[in-house]
Amino acid sequence: MKSLYVFFALFFTVLAAYAVEKPVKVTGNIKGLGNNEVVLYTFENEEVARAKGENDKFTLELSVDTDYGQPFFIHFPSIAPLEPSMKIPTMMLFVDSDHVEVTGFINEKGINKESIKGSPLSLAYEAVFANLPVTKELKEAIPAYNKAFHEYNEVSMTDENMAILKRCGAKVDSLQAVQMQQLFASISSDPKNKALAVIISSYAAYQEVAQQEALLNQFDVSIRHCYGVEKMQQRIDLIKNCAVGAVAPDFELKDTSGEMIKLSSFRGKYVLVDFWASWCGPCRKALPLVKKANEEFKDKGLQVIGVSVDRKVKDWEKALEEEKLPYLQLHDPDGITGKMYNYDGIPFIILISPEGIILEKELWGDGIREAITKYIK
Repeated sequence: MKSLYVFFALFFTVLAAYAVEKPVKVTGNIKGLGNNEVVLYTFENEEVARAKGENDKFTLELSVDTDYGQPFFIHFPSIAPLEPSMKIPTMMLFVDSDHVEVTGFINEKGINKESIKGSPLSLAYEAVFANLPVTKELKEAIPAYNKAFHEYNEVSMTDENMAILKRCGAKVDSLQAVQMQQLFASISSDPKNKALAVIISSYAAYQEVAQQEALLNQFDVSIRHCYGVEKMQQRIDLIKNCAVGAVAPDFELKDTSGEMIKLSSFRGKYVLVDFWASWCGPCRKALPLVKKANEEFKDKGLQVIGVSVDRKVKDWEKALEEEKLPYLQLHDPDGITGKMYNYDGIPFIILISPEGIILEKELWGDGIREAITKYIK
């Protein structure tokens, strides 16, 4: 009988680990929307649903696991595209019930949210920030900074206005650092808050991996399946998987002739990989040093590989013609290597052992040759 009980307990535990999606809808009444389109995206910029407005109203229909605690954002293309803009074209929310209702209005600043009904997590998300002791000061400091920024850039670029701008900027930076620490400290008193997990996941990305693990471990095991905690765990796993001493994640990309080349096909050689792009000034400045390393060590067991993250083939090919790079060149227009190696800035140069182990990362300048000579004489 006891074994039967254990079986059912394990069975239902396994069931709980799987997402259960169901049809839901997000409706809105946004003054100024008119008959313009709205689009719902995940935080990973994946389109989930879109609908055409009708007399300021819209209905988005989708299937989602309402228990997962996943954040979304509604994009209003009529305000501005999804790129840096002086107007705010998006509204963030959680879809954590069968029907979420939003109200707001559009003005010269963009979208302004008035209310969200049917989404406890959306309210919890706002409450996290509202309840921080530093919030009041920050709300006063940010408008002061914006005013100083306007005075210097739009009115008069005087030394006095620059001094005020720097002072206001330093104040905001200081308060935001305090905000981050207060957020981290709030986990222990609210470890089951899925909205807080989303917030912490964002802030934790800038911490060392040990700190990220410490933050993650403070959340209650009952929400380990939720979006925010899962994202933290995935990032930690990624960092560890591409750390110095780990096996280099394998990838397969096209070379200049269109042939698919695997990184792992160079086992038995030291491999220097330079992730770069034609539009990246620092990348272009580093290329002569990479070329020099190739010339010096190519006959001593070193394979140099350039991996361009240019989206357009023409831009990549033009840069290759200009730079006359004599070593293997691969093209990664979809940015898959950035996700695999967790880099968000280029040039990103790594050295891999003949066994496929990452030996050195983030090489630059004279450090490129110095790193290679540790292993190749």
